[in-house]
Parts: sequence; C-alpha cells; structure tokens
Amino acid sequence: MQKQWKTIISALLALIVCLGLTGCAANKLPEGFDAEEVGSAAEEIVGLATEGDYDSIIAALREDLKASITADQLREGWASAFEKAGAFKSVTKTVLSGTEDSTTKEEYAVAQVLVKHENANLVYTLSFDKDLALVGLYLK
Repeated sequence: MQKQWKTIISALLALIVCLGLTGCAANKLPEGFDAEEVGSAAEEIVGLATEGDYDSIIAALREDLKASITADQLREGWASAFEKAGAFKSVTKTVLSGTEDSTTKEEYAVAQVLVKHENANLVYTLSFDKDLALVGLYLK
C-alpha cells in the first residue's frame, strides 16, 4: 500500500509540474519575470523542503492548486529522496527558464535548483506564475 501511495504522489507531483506546460527547458525567462525574485522564491521553497516545512510549501501553491496535494502527501512523496540524499549541504546552481501553458498561453518561470546533500545531489524543478505563486514542483 505504501508503494502505491508513493506512485500516486509521484504521478500527482509530475502532473502538477506539467500543468499543461510545454518545452520546460532552454527557453529564456518570460518578460515580466525578475530573475532575482524567481531565484529567491525558488531558494525559499528549497529551504522550506530541507527544513521539512511542507505546510508552507503547500501555502505557496497557487490557490487553484492547493487542493491537489496535502503537506502529508508531499512529505511522504519526497521522504525516500531525502533519506537517500542525507543532510543538506548547499545550493550549487540555479538555472532559470520559461515556459507557456499550451492551452491558456499563460507564461511561467521555471527554476531548476541543484542542491548538494551529504550522499547525493537533488534537483528541484519549480514553476512560478507572474505573482510568484508556485504552480509546479518536482524533486529528482
């Protein structure tokens, strides 16, 4: 049953990330987004995750997405990655790009944050709308 939950949560998180987005990489940051603000918002989410503050991550989601996942589901979905990676060391690189929802044509900023941990590196892919509300999150 626990394996089914992990599969469901992983699929849900991937769905949130996709959110109808097309071409997540290699596009420049869309007009109207400030690179420093997007980078700060992404590092804040990474900080919340490493502190285990999943309630605050859910609170950062855009209102229409908050019902898609609970803090407990996020915690459970990411637990194995954090257990394998070990203690947080540092953010080593953040790459910003942009994408557009193919249906609504809404543009999003995408931050890929490489994080060094004691035993492994993790990559967070975080998507933000123009108000810097979190619209997608994925951990690999």
